[in-house]
Amino acid sequence: MQLTPVVLSLCLIVTATAGHAAVDGAPGAPLVAVSAELSLKDVYVAALGGDPRRGLAEASRQEAAALAARADSLLAGAPALTVRHQTDQAGTDRGLREWEANVELPLWRWGQRTASRSQAVSAGELAGAQGQALQLDVAGRVRDALWSLALAEEQRHLAEQAWHTAQALEQDVQRRVEAGDLAEADLLLARDDTLARQDEYLLAVSEVRTAEKHYLLLSGLPRRPAEFSEAQSARRRIEADHPLLLEAQRRVEQAQAELQRARAAGSDTPMLIVGTRRDQEPVTETTHDSIGVSLRLPFGGGSHAGPAIAAANNQLVQAQSEQLALQRELELALHDAQQALLTLRSELALAQQQHQMAQENLRMARLAFDLGEIDLVQRLRVQTRAYTAERTLNVRRLQLQQATARYNQVVGETP
Repeated sequence: MQLTPVVLSLCLIVTATAGHAAVDGAPGAPLVAVSAELSLKDVYVAALGGDPRRGLAEASRQEAAALAARADSLLAGAPALTVRHQTDQAGTDRGLREWEANVELPLWRWGQRTASRSQAVSAGELAGAQGQALQLDVAGRVRDALWSLALAEEQRHLAEQAWHTAQALEQDVQRRVEAGDLAEADLLLARDDTLARQDEYLLAVSEVRTAEKHYLLLSGLPRRPAEFSEAQSARRRIEADHPLLLEAQRRVEQAQAELQRARAAGSDTPMLIVGTRRDQEPVTETTHDSIGVSLRLPFGGGSHAGPAIAAANNQLVQAQSEQLALQRELELALHDAQQALLTLRSELALAQQQHQMAQENLRMARLAFDLGEIDLVQRLRVQTRAYTAERTLNVRRLQLQQATARYNQVVGETP
């Protein structure tokens, strides 16, 4: 069907206006520059230093030190001073006067001090395990940010190439339309394809900007490494020294120590009371000074100690269940990581073959179009398949390297 000159002119004006609007909305310079001197470990160290959780491990170490200081104390609690004065001035007023001062010294129960020391040791070990778990978490965030940015940048690069290819084809079609070899409808079709590719490019640039912002917030660096691919770790299973498993084990040990301390503490603390007393006789007003020692030993009280013991046991059961759940999650994540590597290697081999075929088909389609053997629709179809094949090949290469980094993350390796 032939388009009238008026309709054709309106279509050209609309497409040209849309093209100019898209160009005007194109983003500016990149937020993150590429640096050959920067390494993956440099980014990891920078992100770890700027992580808002970096003070948690130090706070846990301070708590462990405080628990150790309490366990090393000679007393089970803070001593107390009691002062008592008694007089009969408000009663018979015969001169009765008594003054008494006592110091109460809490004593350790049998096994309580040992349990408190075990609690302090487990708290210190948990603080160290928390630091290692934080390091692994930051490493995972850095890996995700870098590979997300790399994939977004590759998509942008491919979209830009496709846009430029479409522009070149549009110019070629325009020359042939002016020469009378092609219809004006072909120019509209070529221009529409150019605008579609330009739209894909702008969307890809937006994805790059988002990925760059995430990287900047995580690392605080305006640069990213040019090369950050990793070799696959030699670990083939989840080891006991995995940072997350180690942290979970330390939590179990801390809960066990807390349960032992609660049992050893009982319902109350024994008390040694040492004091001095002065008595004044009512008639002779003779004073007597004496020193006394008493021992307070609580007994029974299981119903009072029960809630603390039950709460500590509840924490232990929760820590043990979380440890088992984490073990299963890590095993499943390892299986998924291994399967992803196998699948991506196979997909990469297929993508290489498809890319070779698509490039050959594109070469033949270009020649056939120049000779007039195929129309523009067929040429654009082949060109789209070639663009898709090239994008798939490049993305698969990056995804395979990303899967390797994720495998290292799952088995607990840090950069």
